[in-house]
Amino acid sequence: MLNSETANPAGLAARFVNYTSKHIFLTGKAGTGKTTFLRNLIDLTHKKAVIAAPTGIAAINAAGVTIHSLFQLPFGTYLPKQPAADGDHNDQQYNTPKSIVRHLNMTATKRKVLVDMELLIIDEVSMLRADLLDAIDMVLRYIRRNNASFGGVQMLFIGDLHQLPPVVKSNEWNLLGQYYKSVYFFDALALQQDPPVYIELEKIYRQADGVFIGLLNNLRNNQITPQDVALLEKYYQADFKPSLDDKYITLTTHNNKADTLNKQRLEELKSPSYLYRAKVEDEFSEYAYPAENILELKVGAQVMFIKNDPTGEQRFFNGKIATVTELRTDLIEVQTEGNTEKITLEKYKWENIRYTTDKVTGEIKEELIGTFTQYPLKLAWAITVHKSQGLTFDKAIIDIGNAFAPGQIYVALSRLRSLDGLILTSQISGTGIRQDQNVSLFSRNKQAVEELETRIHQESETFLRSYLLQCFDLTPLDNYVYEHVHSYTKDINKSAKQKHVKWAGQLLKDFSELKVHASKFLLQIQRLCQVKTVEGTAILLERTEAAENYFNPLLSAFSKKIFERMELVKQDKQVVAYLTELLEMEALFYEQVKKISKATGLLRATIKGEEFTKKDVNGLLNQAQRAAEMEKVYAMPGKLDFTEKKSRSKSTAVKDKEAKPDTKDLSLELFLEGKAIAEIASERKMAVGTIEGHLAHFVARQEISAEDILGPKKLEKILQAIKVLQTINMTPIRSHLGAKFSFGEIKIGVAAHLAERD
Repeated sequence: MLNSETANPAGLAARFVNYTSKHIFLTGKAGTGKTTFLRNLIDLTHKKAVIAAPTGIAAINAAGVTIHSLFQLPFGTYLPKQPAADGDHNDQQYNTPKSIVRHLNMTATKRKVLVDMELLIIDEVSMLRADLLDAIDMVLRYIRRNNASFGGVQMLFIGDLHQLPPVVKSNEWNLLGQYYKSVYFFDALALQQDPPVYIELEKIYRQADGVFIGLLNNLRNNQITPQDVALLEKYYQADFKPSLDDKYITLTTHNNKADTLNKQRLEELKSPSYLYRAKVEDEFSEYAYPAENILELKVGAQVMFIKNDPTGEQRFFNGKIATVTELRTDLIEVQTEGNTEKITLEKYKWENIRYTTDKVTGEIKEELIGTFTQYPLKLAWAITVHKSQGLTFDKAIIDIGNAFAPGQIYVALSRLRSLDGLILTSQISGTGIRQDQNVSLFSRNKQAVEELETRIHQESETFLRSYLLQCFDLTPLDNYVYEHVHSYTKDINKSAKQKHVKWAGQLLKDFSELKVHASKFLLQIQRLCQVKTVEGTAILLERTEAAENYFNPLLSAFSKKIFERMELVKQDKQVVAYLTELLEMEALFYEQVKKISKATGLLRATIKGEEFTKKDVNGLLNQAQRAAEMEKVYAMPGKLDFTEKKSRSKSTAVKDKEAKPDTKDLSLELFLEGKAIAEIASERKMAVGTIEGHLAHFVARQEISAEDILGPKKLEKILQAIKVLQTINMTPIRSHLGAKFSFGEIKIGVAAHLAERD
């Protein structure tokens, strides 16, 4: 791993991610390849990783999710503790750890992602507020039951702090200023005892002009000189108005200014307008639309590509200016500057994802939940500085003056390839382009490559030792099995689960004996890790491989026992909840096997000086055998499918005419047509309670929403009753709620509760 390819800042950052547990801040000037680094890292890292960003558009561009949706956080100010009773805060809205935990209504799927996650990547971190980062830290500690920094999750922060800063209102800062030195992420309380390693990408791919690069560096480093100001004055033209053929784009301060300019220039064209409507499928927030929902174009319009050429032919790139040459209802043709070849565009599909855990592999995976399809174009006579981040222009008119936050002039100028394409329509003084002093102070944490090399060697040794100890420590799994065994507390005549209490007791007894051997091996690891020689490391690998060969077959045998027990359990009625428990326990045994194999593989790769990647993790175990076992569990004819969420529509509900339709499907079909339960009951000549039972079946399968049937208030009362009474037995729930709730409605609520546990 210590080769020339990984001695550069990007290589060092990747090694810190993969072979240490340290938090990392990866920064770099505009055009240094931060986005490329992120994409490569996700493809290669062996860690279970999740990408998040402060805004919806940033999340879509990073192929991740928003911070607020991932952690179920409310918008607004977060205070790390309740302010003093006599403080000046009574008229302000804020959140605290208690208020967030009280309203934390997180699904089992989302909780599992947070528990399984090893690496959290936050992109566009310049916009991340310190209080929001502390809220993330609090939620992770709470959900993971781990009081280490961020609940033991490694953090990778990516962004350029010299670009757009976090947004905080003056009344918010009146509160936050009591707790924070600044609003920037690096002043979050969660990072004060465990600050990130500061790594900067330095090679610039966007600009090649040494004078221009020097100017941008001075802007970043708060070292603007009179010569820099004089240089910028050469490009000042107050009343400059380009012709339609000049291909300039104006960078301005606010959306309304950019929209007005684009509209005016479009109206100047005498050709007819064509409207192109985006296709939005499933879940895709309008606040995260990456392109215009309705794109209005005319022949002759100046447009900008908002994606790189997906064909790989490099006909255009994100930010490339072009002119519309032909329009039809189903066709857009453009021509880029300096190119005689015309391009016929195809629509591009942006994907909205959420994270879930693969039920076979146990790895975190992306699940597609919505798409936005549109031509990757926008009108480009003007754009805001904010929306220009990540884009590259050949010619730009910069109209921002001095009334901008620190960093925004740098953002605007750094969009250009060279000074040759620059026009300034307002003068810029030296004071107007100062950077924030907090950012300048934080940037002093940057270490030289040589220092980072020394540090990563030490940190990787600590990480590997800690990882080995964690993977062979069976205590957490032993505690889980112990708690499971002591959950068999009901009368055998009232609980199908209780029939299996002896089996569970024997499982605990056998596993506790195995844990004794694992504890002895942990002592060996501790001793062997103290020997810092080549021979000592070789012995450590030999003993670890031997331990893997001993423990993993035995752990896999426990998994097999649980799968066999599930086959027996499936023969009984009313056992979905118990099957879910067994499935969760088996997943922990499987994960322990995988951890041990991964620890051995990581140690082996480290000794050989090889990379250990996601591909290596996927090749550790026989996934086909596990997939077959899981498929048998899911095959429950006539029972609830408590595992997979399925989509349902009227078309899929209609059965083959030759087959007799399931009576529940007929009720579902009528419900999907918009009919009320009473109407369905009347039409089918059945009791209302029967129809409610039919729909409860599909609620449990997550094919329809209980909220659509009961309404949010009624559903919430039923779910709250289940939580308070700690039962899904309908009789006590009905007694608790009263006669206003029918047994059929309670059945639907119970089905929603069981579906949520999945």
